[in-house]
Amino acid sequence: MLFMFNAIKILALFMFCMVSQSVSNTAAKAGGTNGLLSYQKAIDNWQEITTVEDLWELYPEKVRRIFASLDLQHPGLEQVNTALQSADTVAAGKALIQYYKQTDNAGWLLSPSYLTASQSDRELSDQLLEDIFTRAEVSAEVPKLDNGAWDWTFTGPEKDDEFGYTLNRHGSFNHLLKTWHETGNAAYAEKFDELVRDWIIHNPLPDQSEYFWEVHRTSDELDWRDIGEVVWRDLDAGIRLGESWVHSFYGFQQAEAFSPASRLLMLYSIPIHAAYLKDYHKDSHNWTTMEMNGLGLVGLTFPEYKRADEWAGYALEVMENEINGQVYPDGVQHELSAKTQWVALNRFELLVENYRNAGRSVSDAYLERIEAMYDHLAYSMRPDGHQPLNNDSDREDLRPRILKAADIYDRPDWTYIATNGERGEEPEGLASVVFPWSGIHVMRSGWDAMSHWGFYHTGPYGTGHQHRDKSHLSVHAYGRDLLVDGGRFTHEDYFSFDPTIWRGYFRSSFSHNLILVDGAGQNAGPRIADRPLEEGKNFVNTSTFDYAVDTFSSGYEGVDGQADHTRAVLYVKDKYWVVVDHIATDRPRTLETLWHYAPDVNAGIEAGQVVSNDSGKGNLRIVPAGDIQWDLEMVEGQTEPFIQGWYSITYGEKEPNPTAIYTTNIEGDATFAWVLVPADGQVPEVQAELVDEQTGLVRVTVEGEDPVLVTVPLQDGEPGFK
Repeated sequence: MLFMFNAIKILALFMFCMVSQSVSNTAAKAGGTNGLLSYQKAIDNWQEITTVEDLWELYPEKVRRIFASLDLQHPGLEQVNTALQSADTVAAGKALIQYYKQTDNAGWLLSPSYLTASQSDRELSDQLLEDIFTRAEVSAEVPKLDNGAWDWTFTGPEKDDEFGYTLNRHGSFNHLLKTWHETGNAAYAEKFDELVRDWIIHNPLPDQSEYFWEVHRTSDELDWRDIGEVVWRDLDAGIRLGESWVHSFYGFQQAEAFSPASRLLMLYSIPIHAAYLKDYHKDSHNWTTMEMNGLGLVGLTFPEYKRADEWAGYALEVMENEINGQVYPDGVQHELSAKTQWVALNRFELLVENYRNAGRSVSDAYLERIEAMYDHLAYSMRPDGHQPLNNDSDREDLRPRILKAADIYDRPDWTYIATNGERGEEPEGLASVVFPWSGIHVMRSGWDAMSHWGFYHTGPYGTGHQHRDKSHLSVHAYGRDLLVDGGRFTHEDYFSFDPTIWRGYFRSSFSHNLILVDGAGQNAGPRIADRPLEEGKNFVNTSTFDYAVDTFSSGYEGVDGQADHTRAVLYVKDKYWVVVDHIATDRPRTLETLWHYAPDVNAGIEAGQVVSNDSGKGNLRIVPAGDIQWDLEMVEGQTEPFIQGWYSITYGEKEPNPTAIYTTNIEGDATFAWVLVPADGQVPEVQAELVDEQTGLVRVTVEGEDPVLVTVPLQDGEPGFK
């Protein structure tokens, strides 16, 4: 049945592409050799196609398709309909252009604040006039083809596909729009006109062999980028419609440099984009949110199309299903990435704004799920307001977004969190919080800027942008990151976990605070949770301590036999974290326990312990406990024989960070512990002893204080300390 379904979908897609695109074939069928010559003439002289007459002469099938897509009975299109009934297609094209100059279909998108150009808009627009495109601070001149068109498959000086994807999202149109509105300089409108005409003429929708498999792939381990170019990815098609094409089409309506041919080409391409997105969008993915925002927006802002209501209704239906389908009841999006959480949330919320402005409503349940997503972001923030680095994420400041949302949703607790208690109302209950479906534990001592913060992940692998990071622990204290997740750095070699290349290192266990087994990192675990964690069994939160336990049993890459890792973490509030690890194995193993410090932390070895000693700043001491004999080394900025000791604060940036590697050989099952002691300034001397492996009992003695017995059970048992 699945084969038959896919075969039908392939046939449907093939028919769609054959009807709507493949310009050279259409031209050939229309006029044989003359058709091909006409097509080649259009390609060679694309810069001269500016009038309705030009477009009608060289691309009559495109012009016909525009009118076939329109509801000619729509109010305001009377002159268009009359001209078509008189077989005067050129006059109909001109009447349609005049109609759009007078409409206010998308007025809410083009507020004065939106059209205000920033310094960045102006700089990027000036670069575009010189054919220079910038992404993530990487700038390059876009190569040109022999006919003067941009090479839209260009992936930048670093051969980064993300450069090419961003190029084809056409955010550059918005920079040009805002700068033109502010300056009145026609050069910016002329550049927009040139680029949009260039892109549409030279980039027809590919046939199914180039993108069908991307949409319906079943394995995350295969690289869909080998299938086709970077121009027509469905994600980027959605972003074009939702974030640049609608805004620029309406925003440039009064620009004389926006040529009639370019206007009609956009009107020709919009329904092709919409049909593509409706029939071949992703499901249960953050991409879906961007694809449906694009589809919904053209449905709302181009009511003249026959299928406009269908597009708008379908997009809303999909998004209402998606917000329940791809967001757990605890408010965490299934990809378990703070970055993706915000990306999806932004689009879920943008849909509400667009539909309300267009006079349509969304359900209360939809709005409640949006609030739950914000709740997760607010309560998982570091004390300095930055988001976690789980899975593919960057260290972004969430406070402006949370403060804005706090006003919208009347949540003074979010204001309190984002301002470290300076404004708002203190949240009720404990500062620590567990998101039980996603398995995210945020362990806090309080809400002030100097509070302790721990981020412990015991949940599923995630549905996208995954890292092999189950049981990773990050620590922030006294206004500073101390133990960190490695970040993401790059999407090149996207699906790799090979620690000898950059993408593989940052995705793998090698860049996380985990245990490597026989030199290997974790395999993928279950992608989605089928039930929440159980309070009392999987976690406990009290006013004096937080506790969580988890077992990773999915194996290690290329490693034979059993090697299960159970990690239990207990945070004694305002004091320290105690971590107990257990490896269950059916044969001897080599273990490497990794602890990655933040790049600006100066950490060194002291008698088997690792401690940082930065004056007047937050510091951290790592103290091993148990009968294990460890070999300890510090690594920073290593590239051979594999990558180790690197950190990425944001995409495209990396820097060395000090990394402690504790190595040992075990003959069978082994249990050992770690005490992580933060301090504001110098960290006191600390001794730790694993008193009882069965109960996870650890004696911790901090210099100048009485010993404390901390119970961190690996299975059944009562966590706590005395």
